[in-house]
Amino acid sequence: MTGTEIKKIREDREETQAAFGLHFGVDQSTIHRWEANGITDRGVTRLAIEHVLSELKSSAAKRKRSA
Repeated sequence: MTGTEIKKIREDREETQAAFGLHFGVDQSTIHRWEANGITDRGVTRLAIEHVLSELKSSAAKRKRSA
């Protein structure tokens, strides 16, 4: 997942980088790095992060449709 995609999910949820980081147990600087460079981690961690991002993206889309 690219940094641009991560930022769009966060912005669609109307969350700060710090608030968004709480979903993953990371701080604001990690979210900033992900948005700038994408997720560089490999393996299981990357898959887990991408799974959570997909769920967050889906819930943001549902919220927009119901608004």
